[in-house]
Amino acid sequence: MTGLNPSKDTILSISCILTTSDLAPLDPVGFNAIIYHTPEELAQMSDWCIKTHGDSGLTQECLSSSITANVAATQLLSYIKHYIPEPRRALLAGNSIHADRAFLMVPPWNIILGHLHYRLFDVSAMKEMVRRWASDQVLMAAPRKELRHTAREDVLESIQEALFYKGLVERMSTVPSGVPSMYAAAEGDGVGVDAKGRTTVPPPSAAASMPNYPQPMMVGLGTKQGPEARGGLRNNGGRTERVETLDEGFRTDIP
Repeated sequence: MTGLNPSKDTILSISCILTTSDLAPLDPVGFNAIIYHTPEELAQMSDWCIKTHGDSGLTQECLSSSITANVAATQLLSYIKHYIPEPRRALLAGNSIHADRAFLMVPPWNIILGHLHYRLFDVSAMKEMVRRWASDQVLMAAPRKELRHTAREDVLESIQEALFYKGLVERMSTVPSGVPSMYAAAEGDGVGVDAKGRTTVPPPSAAASMPNYPQPMMVGLGTKQGPEARGGLRNNGGRTERVETLDEGFRTDIP
């Protein structure tokens, strides 16, 4: 983006990779578009954006592009519908994905949100859980950001990071060890008996009470290439180090 304020800044480039709920890409190439901007529009960027996007070549690509925001939004929606035609099924996914959504709420991009589910799959939220609760060994194994500041690389790194967290969840035991069972099954009638021998009626099983939703698809979207602060491996409010001294490989900000 030209900045981080969706009320005045605009999307420079946008990438999308669709995956299954298990994060397998439906199309490895994905959707990519560079949005045309005038020299006057690009001159309004912050100093950080002017330098970063100039060094990466994105600024020149925007000047040379013939794709407008209206065309890109229409093409992206068609691309998503080709693979996921059912509305309200695909989740918008990525790091700090609320920032992407804020820009997609602005026309002409809002037509894309109209096809997606209202829920978000925020990889950064998973990052925050791991930073606070995981062991140091897990933290050191987590993927680090390359800070390349391109939309497509943002998407690929978000998928890689989500795959790491997916592996952690899959290795978790279904019931934590040492936790006693609340109910003991009574033969014949399915009635529970508590520790004092009192008859209890067990709650319905999770499988029986939960609605049968279809497996969601993930729409990994990359638009953010803004300035980033640096964060530590673990910061639960008890650390007092200056932000400059913390490891920048496990950031909690955008992207």
